[in-house]
Amino acid sequence: MIELRGSSWHHERGHAPMVATAAEYERLTGGAIRIRWEPRSLKEFGVASVEDLARNYDLVVIDHPHIGLIAETGCAVPVDDVATPDDLAALGAGSPGRSHQSYHYGGRQWALAVDAACQVSARRPDLLPEPPGRWDEVLELSRHGRVLWPLGDVDSAASLLTLLAGLGHPVTFADGHVIDRTAALEALGLMRETARGSDPRCLSMNPIDVLDTLSSADDFWYAPLTFGYLNYSRAGHPGRRLAFGDIPRIGAGPEPSGSLLGGAGLMISAYRPHRAEAVRYALHVAASATQRTTYLAAGGQPAHHDVWADSAADEASGGFFSGTGRTMAASWTRPRTPGFVRFQNEMIELFGDHRRWMSEPGPFLDDLDKIYRRRGSVPAS
Repeated sequence: MIELRGSSWHHERGHAPMVATAAEYERLTGGAIRIRWEPRSLKEFGVASVEDLARNYDLVVIDHPHIGLIAETGCAVPVDDVATPDDLAALGAGSPGRSHQSYHYGGRQWALAVDAACQVSARRPDLLPEPPGRWDEVLELSRHGRVLWPLGDVDSAASLLTLLAGLGHPVTFADGHVIDRTAALEALGLMRETARGSDPRCLSMNPIDVLDTLSSADDFWYAPLTFGYLNYSRAGHPGRRLAFGDIPRIGAGPEPSGSLLGGAGLMISAYRPHRAEAVRYALHVAASATQRTTYLAAGGQPAHHDVWADSAADEASGGFFSGTGRTMAASWTRPRTPGFVRFQNEMIELFGDHRRWMSEPGPFLDDLDKIYRRRGSVPAS
C-alpha cells in the first residue's frame, strides 16, 4: 500500500470533499493507494509557502497566483507530464471562468482546478427578494444598515482588486504598469462609505463570518462582494438559506465584470516519491464523474463545467450555479508572475490597519504604490 499526504484548507467545502474522494479512490484501487488529508487555515491557504508545503505533502490544494512561484522553484510536477492532452483539453473546455486555465503558466499545467469560485454577492431572499444591481443601490441599502461586507485584511485586498478590474484598471504587473490612482480612490471610496453604514465588525470579518451572520440573524440582508460558498444555499444548511448572485455593476457595461477569481487547484509535489500515483488521483478528483457525484455530495464547490451546467445540481444548490454564472464568466484572473504573490501578501498586511484606508486613503495608496513598484516591474520614481 502507498500512503500519500495531502494539505487541504479548513472548511467543509475545502476539506470534506478531499476526504470523500480519497476514500473513494482507496476503494477503487483496492486499497493500494491511501490519501491522508490534513487541513490548514483559510488564511494559510492564501499566504503559506507552497514550496515548504511541497516538502511535506504529496498533494497540496493551492490558490492560482502561486503558480509563478511554483514554476520558478520547480516544487510541483507539471500535470502534463502524466496527463494526456485529451485529458487536459476536456478539463479546460468550458471551465467555469478560467478556473482550469489559471493553473497554466509558461506552457505547462501546474495544477488541476477542483474548486471554482470568485467574488459574488449574497443575500437573504426572504428579506431582500431582489438584489441591488448597481453600486449606488448598494450604498443606499447600506445607509439603512442592511449591508455586511467582509473587509478583513485578506478580503479588503481582494475587494480592491475586484473593483479596480471592474473599473477597467486591473492590476496587471505588466512592464511599466502602475495602479491607477483615480480608480483606486473611487474603489476605496465605495469600500469606506459602505463600511461606515455597516457593523464595525465587518472590518475584521472574512466571508465565512459574514455568511454565518447573514444566515443566522435578520439584521443584515446583503453582502456585495464575498466569495461564494454553495453550502449556505443548499437545503439543510443550519440557519436561513442564502441566495448567491452577480456582483453589482460598477462600470457602464451591462455585465458584472472584474470579480476576482478564486477557487482552488490540486498540485502534486515534485519533492515526494510517489508523483505518478498522486497525479492519477488528482485527475480522478478533477474528472467530471467525480465532481458531479462524490465531490459535490461531500459539500465541495466543483470546478467542472458539467456541474455548473447541470440543472439538477443547480436546483439542489439553491440556484448557486445559475445565480453566479455571469459573474464567474466575466471574472478576472490575478497575475501569476512570481512577484505578484509577494505584492499580494504585503498588500494584505497593509490592509491589516483598517483605520488607514478608511481615514487616510491618499497616504495608504502611496504605501501601496511603493509596494507595487518594489515587487513589480515599475521603476521607482
